[in-house]
Amino acid sequence: MNSQDKNWENLFGAITTEGSAWHGIWTMYSLDKEVLNSFKSVRKIQANEEKTLITQTNKYSYSDGTESEKTWQIEKQTCSQPDGVIYPTFLSMRAVSFGEGKSAWVSKKLEAGKKFATELFFRYQDWRTSVASIYAESGNLERITIINEHLNSFYNRSAKSEIEKYSGKWSGQKEYMNSDLQVSASAENKELVLEPTEQKNKTISLPDDIAVNVPEKVNIGEEFEIVCGKLVTKNEYRRLTAKYDNSGAFAMLISEVFRLQEQ
Repeated sequence: MNSQDKNWENLFGAITTEGSAWHGIWTMYSLDKEVLNSFKSVRKIQANEEKTLITQTNKYSYSDGTESEKTWQIEKQTCSQPDGVIYPTFLSMRAVSFGEGKSAWVSKKLEAGKKFATELFFRYQDWRTSVASIYAESGNLERITIINEHLNSFYNRSAKSEIEKYSGKWSGQKEYMNSDLQVSASAENKELVLEPTEQKNKTISLPDDIAVNVPEKVNIGEEFEIVCGKLVTKNEYRRLTAKYDNSGAFAMLISEVFRLQEQ
């Protein structure tokens, strides 16, 4: 299987004709961790028999009682590209995946005067969390959106505390996916560091054991990376990094999975 088909399989291979529905709470935060907005959604996705046509419907329910709905179709023949899967409503973005719930939706390139975003996904069993970093036309970080979802039903769960530090010895594996979807062999990480960019980016700890490490402004002519990690269980921490080169083009997605070692 070539890299392009493997990426499609990683994203949609488990989708059935009946479909799955992710019931979630979307919460928007400012850089100062102020809650800007919050609402419910259901993201339903289903496939045809051949798994060559994906239909996604998003339903949103807002606090003022209003609702909205969006539906689009993703056809393998036209949307699966050598640099990722195109969503028809967002032609400037690509979906890429390592499989096992480690996926991302990224802007293909930072362009002057246009919005820019990434959404990094972490799935564990029937839970899924994604973290979207949204930049304004000026290049300034506008907001961070956390989407906590449960498969096929809303499920009330108290938000966990913010990350401060982890004790014990953590070791992990790292995978690299280039912009042409080629995945390299994994390598061992020596330790878990919650500020992997050495304070170049702003680190924001958010509820539900999420750590975001992002530039406050992105500029063409400068390399940058957007990093997000989540503690998916008490013994497992996952992190995704979207790297961009100095032309503003998406260069690489990095997946890290850390596990707490027995003492």
